[in-house]
Amino acid sequence: MADWTFTTANALTRQSWAKRWWIVAKTESYFYGSKMIGQSEVNSIIVEFPDLKGQPGYQHTYGQVRELSNAGIQGDATQEGNEEAPVTYDDAITIDLWRNAIRTKGKLSEQYKSDQDTRKRATELLKRWMAAKIDQDIFDALGSSLTKVIYAGTATTTVTLTAGDYFTLALIAKCTAYARKATPKILGPKVDGMQTNGVIVISIDQEYDLQQRDAEWAQAQREAQKPGLTNPIFTGANGIKNKVPIHSHERVATATNWGAAGDVNGATALFLGVGSGAMAYFLDKIWEEKTFDYGHKIGFCIGAGYGVSKTVFNSSDNAVIGVRTSRTNN
Repeated sequence: MADWTFTTANALTRQSWAKRWWIVAKTESYFYGSKMIGQSEVNSIIVEFPDLKGQPGYQHTYGQVRELSNAGIQGDATQEGNEEAPVTYDDAITIDLWRNAIRTKGKLSEQYKSDQDTRKRATELLKRWMAAKIDQDIFDALGSSLTKVIYAGTATTTVTLTAGDYFTLALIAKCTAYARKATPKILGPKVDGMQTNGVIVISIDQEYDLQQRDAEWAQAQREAQKPGLTNPIFTGANGIKNKVPIHSHERVATATNWGAAGDVNGATALFLGVGSGAMAYFLDKIWEEKTFDYGHKIGFCIGAGYGVSKTVFNSSDNAVIGVRTSRTNN
């Protein structure tokens, strides 16, 4: 006689849980949860392109049109034949597929109250893995091969950094000046009615150095607590300086071998403007369930098909500035 059991591979069940984990994973992801990812090309720090969903292709190419620079035709001089051709550049995102899975050992009836408990436990672990995977890929992309870098103190390279070249709020002011003079100009997103100058993400140790060594830090904290700032870009900030929300994150790249003798601990904070990076999806949520050994074991698989890149036009980072400093090694 065949036993009837709950079928975990039911299509509706899979679709329901796929949608649910994707929503929660986006919240747990630092970049999604902080509202730094969006589909607006003029107001998102990381621009998300959905163009490859349901379409063939392994790359998404996107472009930039620079501002016109000609002086213009004066008076009655002839315009015809003196038109200006806009300057354009392009970049590409290469996509890939990433998955992870959990499979139980069996005898679930002895371990869990129900199939729902098993699925909840698996979903919790796997969605956190997926959110962390997306975040790490973004940090890796944004911090790779930086073309725009500011150093603390009088340093001009990681070799010339000294142990006392800590992160300070003055470096944020330096970033905003650099951003305004850059070509093209680096702009921050407009959030809660405020035009920001960008967002900076510093390491945990750089945050510690700010708290312990910068006398202006208390004022920067008060700026972040002003009423009316409800967007996660502000509410997730530890402080604000020069209209730049200051975030900290453990995935910011650190080093232990800077300085002339290779013994200085360092970190590379990331000053981010609109269009710092880009993402493209061809599958934004995978959730599959499968039984093994006549239903004795059950497996859960999570995944997404996407690509991440730092936006680079004409061999230059579009809107990322690296800020390299020494750090206290806590």
